Amino acid sequence: MKSLIASGLAWVGLLVAMASAGADERILNYVSDIEVAASGALTVTETITVQAEGDQIKRGIFRDIPLTAKSAGGRSYRVGFKLLSVLQDGRAAAHFTKENGAGVRIYIGEESILLRPGTYTYTIQYETDRQIRFFSSHDELYWNVTGNEWAFPIDKASARVVLPEGIRVTDWTGYTGFFGATGQDFSAQPEDNGRAVVFSTTRPLSPEEGLTVVVTMPVGSITQPTGTRKLLQLASDFRIELIGGAGVLLVWLYYLWAWLRAGRDPAKGVIFPRFKPPAGMSPALARYVFKRGFSGGWVALSAACLNLAVKRRLKLDDSDGDMTISLISEGSEGRKPGEGLPRGEAALERWLHRRGDPLTLNERNGKSIQLLGSTFTNAITSENHNVYFRNNGGYLIPGILLSLLTIAGLFVFVPVAENEREFLILLLFFSVFATAFAAVIGLLILQGARLIWRLMLTFALLSVALFGASLLAGLVTGALSTMQAVPVVVGILISGNILFFSIIGAPTRHGRAILDEIEGLRLYLTVAEKDRLNMTGVPDMSTVHFETLLPYAVALDVEKPWAEAFESWLASAAGSAASASYNPHWYSGSSFDARDISRSVGATASAMAGSFQSSLPAPSSSSSGSSGGSSGGGGGGGGGGGW
Repeated sequence: MKSLIASGLAWVGLLVAMASAGADERILNYVSDIEVAASGALTVTETITVQAEGDQIKRGIFRDIPLTAKSAGGRSYRVGFKLLSVLQDGRAAAHFTKENGAGVRIYIGEESILLRPGTYTYTIQYETDRQIRFFSSHDELYWNVTGNEWAFPIDKASARVVLPEGIRVTDWTGYTGFFGATGQDFSAQPEDNGRAVVFSTTRPLSPEEGLTVVVTMPVGSITQPTGTRKLLQLASDFRIELIGGAGVLLVWLYYLWAWLRAGRDPAKGVIFPRFKPPAGMSPALARYVFKRGFSGGWVALSAACLNLAVKRRLKLDDSDGDMTISLISEGSEGRKPGEGLPRGEAALERWLHRRGDPLTLNERNGKSIQLLGSTFTNAITSENHNVYFRNNGGYLIPGILLSLLTIAGLFVFVPVAENEREFLILLLFFSVFATAFAAVIGLLILQGARLIWRLMLTFALLSVALFGASLLAGLVTGALSTMQAVPVVVGILISGNILFFSIIGAPTRHGRAILDEIEGLRLYLTVAEKDRLNMTGVPDMSTVHFETLLPYAVALDVEKPWAEAFESWLASAAGSAASASYNPHWYSGSSFDARDISRSVGATASAMAGSFQSSLPAPSSSSSGSSGGSSGGGGGGGGGGGW
């Protein structure tokens, strides 16, 4: 028993020792020597002494070095980097690097060799440029010595900054703590007659704490880039705008060319009142041509039902509250279902004939109504595809591909700083939805309006949406970024594709001529009775004339003014006889009132489309002297860990 207890205690002691060993992994000393050349290039030598216990530091350490910095104005830009040497305990060490959009990671050690617990010293020497910031009053090195992403505590950290020969330090400061902190837990001493300054921490640093130093020097101490070098740097710094702007310009120029080639409407004819529909055109087809397609198709289906009812082939009844559609005189006089009817109406009558029973527009019949709608619209679209207008959807493919290439180019070439990744992801997420929402709303509000007004409203809403997306992403991440140009480019590309999709379709020449006739008919249907009487050649109003054109009024969204014109005629002396006896043969229900024809007939016709829509099944759900700063700011930075 005693031996068992002793064994247990030994195991506990071993586990405690192992945990203690893991907890002892740390950076014992972090020394950085930064030599500044007159050209602005830096030669950095980092000497990092670690205590390894085989927990995280198994083969060696890795060091993350950012390849982005920020200008005095806050713009992110890419810096140069060249790895010169890597040592372990004074000897050349095996190492390899991996680079991503934000920086380079240097792995020191070999995959197949595990370190024994102990103390190891790693020396990394590299060159970097574009780390000097230029102000009107001074030049400045703002340098994150250790980085703020180390997984280990740092017992001591120091940095020695040496300026070019003949240049003296005018001021210095530093910061310690977590990213963004302004702690002053350091000491600093000038050396070499003021040419150098040495910074040392005065307390240990916890994991993800760091040391940042700021050293200022007289204006002109560092040679600023000029000429071709300056232009190349500017091109690199503004690569987002250049790539994005070029991509946007190319996409929009392509879409302009495509619109001029295929999307321009033929010249519109003179629109004058027409007293009858185009020859051979049903109300449903008139709506299909007028709207350049079906959006659901329920208004067209309602107009078709009404037209069949006027022809005494259907009966509409809402006596029980729900609209019921039933066939009448089916098969009379040897007539087959659908015979002698336009294609859409023929498909409707045949479908009702096969059903056998009347169709009540309620949720119980939702699936049947959905099938009827699909059968009806397919019958019309299959016969009239590209006859009256062309969607020209194929022209979208090159534009979409160019847009995707532009977006891909942004992500390949854009420098992303350490603290900007989350901001950029959220900003893009919000911007895509905000842009699509703004573009669609703008197009819907001004559907049918002139192109210039649609463009103006769409881009006004787009500007508001992108500003809101940037603000929201900034509030969520607590950051303001120089990356807003990326979602702006993405937003303009998305809105361009949506806008082009809405305008690339164009009537054929035959379709434009038919549209002129349809618009002329619509103009006639909206004319008041008193003005109608002043027209030349206008047919006399009658119950037959009214009912014949009522389905077309429903199809063209003008049933109310047409019913009001009929009501005015009934109230006149000419229509007094009809007024006393008028009751539409095609309708039964409680809502008809001969004293208020415009309300009764208009409400019945327009409510039918709503009844079709509401009956559909619900969709399934789915699842100091310096510029100021803080710890973690400036060039350099990064962090590291064990592997």
